[in-house]
Amino acid sequence: MRVAVLSALIILLGAIPAAGREVPPPLTTPVEVVVSGRTSTLVSITIDDVGQEIPETYSGDQLKNSPGFSWYVSRHYALQTDYDASRAHHLLTLLELAHPHYVEAFGREIPNNQTTRMAVVYGASTDSLRRVLLDDGIDWSFHGGGITFEGIKAAFVYPSGSLQYHQRAILLHEAVHLYQMCLNGTVGNTPAWYFEGIADGLASHVWEESARRLTMGVTDKPTIANWYDDGLEDFARTPFRLSDLLGADPTSRARSFLIYTFFSSTPDRLARFRVWRDEISALGPGQPWREPSARLMEQLFGTATLDADFDAWIRARRSSFHYVDWGWEQDGDTLTSYGWPQSGPFSQTNLNFPPGRTPVYEPFSMDYPLHPQSPLVGHVERGVPEPSVGCLVGFQSTPDTGVAGLGLGVQGRSMVTVLVDQRRSIIIDGTDLGAGKVTAELGEAFRAATAQTMEVGLTVRIATGGLEITVRGGPPGGMQSVAVSLPLDETQRQRVLDCPVAVLSRDGRHRLTPYVDDRRAPEPDLTIPAPPNRWRSALLPKLQALAKAEWRLGTWAPASLHDLQGDLVKLADTFAGGPDSAIERIEEQWARVRHDVRSSGADQATIDAALSALSSP
Repeated sequence: MRVAVLSALIILLGAIPAAGREVPPPLTTPVEVVVSGRTSTLVSITIDDVGQEIPETYSGDQLKNSPGFSWYVSRHYALQTDYDASRAHHLLTLLELAHPHYVEAFGREIPNNQTTRMAVVYGASTDSLRRVLLDDGIDWSFHGGGITFEGIKAAFVYPSGSLQYHQRAILLHEAVHLYQMCLNGTVGNTPAWYFEGIADGLASHVWEESARRLTMGVTDKPTIANWYDDGLEDFARTPFRLSDLLGADPTSRARSFLIYTFFSSTPDRLARFRVWRDEISALGPGQPWREPSARLMEQLFGTATLDADFDAWIRARRSSFHYVDWGWEQDGDTLTSYGWPQSGPFSQTNLNFPPGRTPVYEPFSMDYPLHPQSPLVGHVERGVPEPSVGCLVGFQSTPDTGVAGLGLGVQGRSMVTVLVDQRRSIIIDGTDLGAGKVTAELGEAFRAATAQTMEVGLTVRIATGGLEITVRGGPPGGMQSVAVSLPLDETQRQRVLDCPVAVLSRDGRHRLTPYVDDRRAPEPDLTIPAPPNRWRSALLPKLQALAKAEWRLGTWAPASLHDLQGDLVKLADTFAGGPDSAIERIEEQWARVRHDVRSSGADQATIDAALSALSSP
């Protein structure tokens, strides 16, 4: 540890307060967010700049004012920072968008949050945060971008590195630790794989700036740190059993990420895991967790079954992205390059979607909202005799500088490159494969058609005789296109079919949106609320109640309880609210389970504990 229809966005900014102004209570700084599955979209937020007035936080009186720092408050957070107001508002917006997902992950709200806020201190530089820490009596070594101190119950963050994704992830990560500390008093009564795994698991996110939209708990995304790709590579090198990790502190954050992701991967497994979470969290500060945790895991899952399930799960996983060279941001489906690589010819991120492979839907693949494909990119399809892939290339950030596009047949840094050069020409270079090199001018009409949007669409078809590339640009009524081809022999073509694709950039900040026929389904309408979980299901609390009752009863659990569990698991993928008939049927089954528990033959204390669990959802 560095331990409802969507309305227009409204941000209410507090004026600079007069000396002695009282800090507004949390309920007078409301936030309205549409939570739809793992995605939160901002509707409105009230943020007040309260200057040097220290808000009431779970840190008590341990935080002091520091020169150059001001306090800002939102509904659940108090932020002390020396950033300007615009940056402070952005940070608080991220935290408030994340907050409903913290509540879901830990199972309940923090007590007293109607009067008390969580404290985050964010320095604009290492030096400024060091001064704040010293003012608060803390001397820290400054590694990793942030730390959350148990004795203070406050998160301290600074901008480690220049990647905005990384800076957001650190803030969201530390806020997970902060939530757990404020809720339970400590993180130390839970294993490190849990408190680091849940922090990295939730903080793995995709941000959409224009929509003010945050998707949390993303397993498979391109930006680094990519714990999913790192963890799968770790397992491929040195396979490990889950049970060997659960009783010890893991050696890597990637393994912690995989553990948390595995336990969160199915509704029934997550329900049992949350029973474990609540029982271990109830141990209290300073209590040992290893023996109780091992006992609970055996009772809830069975160690042998758990190891077998984890092994099957992890061997079926495949990361969509592999980072190669600096550096990339992400906004929705779009990657933005830094375009000045550290060690190779291009900024490069690989997409592990060989054009010749037949695509299959995978719920953990690119598990963030899908945007419509740009009309500038033609039909893309994999696994057919002549497959195709595409990419939208944007020059908006650094107009008419550098080259950007796709690589095909990728083996390390060797590949065929298909690059747009400053909206002036298209360059196809197959010399790494022993093929030729072709350049075609796009022409002045093409440049004029793309002058407003600065966007160019690429479609690459792997035809029988080689690559057929179509370049498009301009509005629907005045779209310009240029076609060019590169012959390939059968060996060269087979490599392009069998190997990954890459997005490439050099000498500019380019926006690249790749299209590789990943078979993702568009998200449901994200302006319509849905329960904050991967399946958008309202049944998870009921599944957890059944799992807890089953655990309490052990071998006395009636068949009707197991039957209802199975029915709810089948419904969980589709049940957001559900028709009245489904709700009535569940309630009838629930009543039957309670009746059967009473006559199960278990002792009265066990029956009472099981009935208490069944009364909670």
